[in-house]
Amino acid sequence: MVRLTRELSRELWKKLPWRKFRKNLFRLQNRLYKAIKVNNLVLARKLQKLILKSTSAKLLAIRQVTQLNKGKKTAGIDGIKSLDFHLRFQTLFTLGNIRNWVPKELRRIPIPKKNGKIRILSVPTIEDRIWQCLIKFALEPAHEASFNANSYGFRPGRSAHDAQKAIFLHLKGSKKKANLRKRIIELDIRKCFDRISHESIMSRLKAPKEIKDAIFKSLKAGTFPEFPEQGTPQGGIYSPLLANIALDGIEDIHTSVRYADDMVFFLKENDNAELILKKVKEFLAERGMEISEEKTRITPVTNGFDFLGWRFKVQKNGKFRSTPSEENFLTFRKLLKP
Repeated sequence: MVRLTRELSRELWKKLPWRKFRKNLFRLQNRLYKAIKVNNLVLARKLQKLILKSTSAKLLAIRQVTQLNKGKKTAGIDGIKSLDFHLRFQTLFTLGNIRNWVPKELRRIPIPKKNGKIRILSVPTIEDRIWQCLIKFALEPAHEASFNANSYGFRPGRSAHDAQKAIFLHLKGSKKKANLRKRIIELDIRKCFDRISHESIMSRLKAPKEIKDAIFKSLKAGTFPEFPEQGTPQGGIYSPLLANIALDGIEDIHTSVRYADDMVFFLKENDNAELILKKVKEFLAERGMEISEEKTRITPVTNGFDFLGWRFKVQKNGKFRSTPSEENFLTFRKLLKP
């Protein structure tokens, strides 16, 4: 039996057929997506379990966390910042039965916000992030099959530029006078990731019991003592997906565009803004969240509004304009060398 040395591990890792692995995973995910579309939940759960057992999916999860993600060098509570090639293969063999996964506590990192306040970034260990990535592979296609079309944040094949185009299509209106009288509700959700109800997430998951139990354990590992039934760690791999699952459906309240927890509603002249906000508050209350009254505002489109780093405005001649926001522009200038 050949001993897997560190030098041999390095060579083997680099020679792995990553394109073949991606094809294998995509084929399973595509079948899962189609099964959910036709409401075949039995087949969907079998495919999700198959993804968890797939060697291709496991290796891709390890590669994603240790090589590709932006925070690949961020250590969890165990202090481990990275895995060498040898440890990556060792980790592959530890990804056995998901029922045996016990998530560790999270490392809390204070991050200063622009308004002077502090937000807490909760970072799982590398091993826990790999488990989360693997679970995400099995969970995301099932929910992509039913997610609202007006949601753009943290979804495969969608970007902030797609949200920008959607806003353009809503505000470019051919009837200039009616377009000039439109308004925008700029919605801000207070501490969205910290306040999401665990129950609201768990009740909406499309997954077999073992995946639900694993997600529930990881949520409990990331809670703050004062809010034991709320929150999903912002440093988690699948936290944005869980937020999308909890918030999915808010777009149906009124014509809107949502990017994760940032959202704008489009109001025509006779639309009742107060009634829409009331429905939004009720929707969020069911999920343990609330709007930020001081940051949520109703704005005429002719005044312009900032969203996702752009400044959107309908001019008095009815033409739509989208330019980088002032804050985004200043941030970009600071990156330029003199």
